[in-house]
Amino acid sequence: GVSGTVVFLPQICLLFFLITILEDTGYLARAAFVMDRLLSRFGLPGHSFVPLLTAHACAIPSIMSTRLIPDRRDRLATILIAPFMSCSARLPVYVLLTSLVFVDRPALAALAFGACYLLGGMAALLSAVIFGRTVLRGRAQPMVLELPTYKLPSLRNALLTARDQGLMFLKTAGTVIVAICIVMWWLSAYPRVEPGPEVQALRAQAEAPGLPPAEVETLTLEADTLERRAAQAGSFAGMMGRVVEPVFRPLGFDWQLTVGVLTSFLAREVFVSTMSVLV
Repeated sequence: GVSGTVVFLPQICLLFFLITILEDTGYLARAAFVMDRLLSRFGLPGHSFVPLLTAHACAIPSIMSTRLIPDRRDRLATILIAPFMSCSARLPVYVLLTSLVFVDRPALAALAFGACYLLGGMAALLSAVIFGRTVLRGRAQPMVLELPTYKLPSLRNALLTARDQGLMFLKTAGTVIVAICIVMWWLSAYPRVEPGPEVQALRAQAEAPGLPPAEVETLTLEADTLERRAAQAGSFAGMMGRVVEPVFRPLGFDWQLTVGVLTSFLAREVFVSTMSVLV
């Protein structure tokens, strides 16, 4: 469960490394200035561009960086829509879902993967418009920004930033993932469920004399799979999933996906880890 999420640590470090390079060169501030005209149509200032771009790496530093937005209304609007952006924590979830839905169709899987990023950005901008007409009425303040000079980026600074953000991910998300994996393992393992008659019949067939080794291995694997599914269905996790399953049934989710969705509220990365434990 832990390895299913930590494997994406290089992508997280690479994203922070590239964002730091852009910031050091002076291009990032100019990009915010250029984006001011577009974002103002949705009730956001150009200052929001950098936090929203950072949100693709992680929402926490994105929200922390909104302190640079001078107007309180614009700052709150940016904070509220930043979690809509597809952060690096969702990468394993996107990879898992697109590979399951589009088996042996890599082109459609890639299209769906990119559409997830586009959908997040559209949801963020639409939410900004809704907030601007309801709880955060008003227009974005005119943007005043002192543009830095062009300069060569500091490779050392970019490497240190990538290292620090990677360690932060391991210390914060990693500890949560380990704890939830242990809890989910316990919930999916207890109470113990006796194997059903179908499992016993398969094991009896596998122990019959004279069977080829390949057939014995197939029968044993099938019996183990049925026994594991029955044990999970009768465990505390299975009970919890079946209770909440009617809420998610219109989406086509079974009890295992339902448990994965529930645990993902603690951390988005936990969805993959939960499915690794349950499935």
